[in-house]
Amino acid sequence: MAEIIREAQRRAGSKGKLTLRFRELGGLVRVAGDVAVARSAKVVTREDVEIARNTAKSLENQIADRVVESHKNYNLFKSEGSSVGMINGLAALNGSSSMSEFAGVVLPIVAEVAPSQTKKGGKIIATGKLGEIAKESVENISAVIKKYTMTDITDSDIHIQFIGTYEGVEGDSASITITTAVISAMEGIPIDQTMAMTGSLNVRGKVLPVGGITAKLEAAAEAGMKRAIIPKENEKDVMIQARYYDRMEIILVENLRDVLEYALKDGDKKDQYLKKLLPLTENGKSTARKLVPPAISEDRIRVKGVPSVHTENMISQTSSEEVPVMKSDKVKDPGPAPL
Repeated sequence: MAEIIREAQRRAGSKGKLTLRFRELGGLVRVAGDVAVARSAKVVTREDVEIARNTAKSLENQIADRVVESHKNYNLFKSEGSSVGMINGLAALNGSSSMSEFAGVVLPIVAEVAPSQTKKGGKIIATGKLGEIAKESVENISAVIKKYTMTDITDSDIHIQFIGTYEGVEGDSASITITTAVISAMEGIPIDQTMAMTGSLNVRGKVLPVGGITAKLEAAAEAGMKRAIIPKENEKDVMIQARYYDRMEIILVENLRDVLEYALKDGDKKDQYLKKLLPLTENGKSTARKLVPPAISEDRIRVKGVPSVHTENMISQTSSEEVPVMKSDKVKDPGPAPL
């Protein structure tokens, strides 16, 4: 029972809510029962539900799986090493209904800086069939780049390409991803390719929450990423399966400095940027912290409007502790849409 409730919360995208897609949830219950019967068990266990979850996938998740597999087959993104101006973003797909379940995909983004060919000065050029909100987010991050960059870009064009977004991109959750890629391209600082990220960014460098966070994190882990960077405000929305915590660490960030601290490879230029961005942090110190995996314990799952449920082996709510750091819109077809 506890795992079913947790799955209903996961599909709703928050611990304090339950999904309204009862038909699909009922299908999960039936498949879990079939798994238990197949092994001649009298009761359905949490492991049966997890097997059923991977067997009875929603249409959105099946589409997302195809997108990720296609990207892997054609090497559209990397999950090891480092590269300048290339980064792994995270996007969420959902169906034609606002009640549809989110499914995550890795969204590769490439940035390049080139001399301007006009006397009017440089400009930012973004391609990949961007929607209105996505275009506005690119314009917003230009303010942050202009303020904190260490290189004069007055006479330079900044090119940003969203890879494989044939059906379009909408939303602003790629803001921190784009900013990191552009800074890397301008300064020649490599980006860690074992990492993926998602998060909105305001014009003052503060990281804002986004949607579909659980689906995005699971997509990152399935794609082989070792680290994921997400907004601190999304901490309460993380409902990933326990097995993903063994594959990937999750970093909570509050501002652009936190993002660059974990995204860029170590070097003198990176250190210069971190010092320049210190005013964004509280008391001039890093505010990034690592998300601590939930403990397995006998606890309660509380949902608004639903009585508390006691059960054994229930997964408690995700918690985090202070860890010192040293260092949608809708998409009709399998096109990633940052939310």
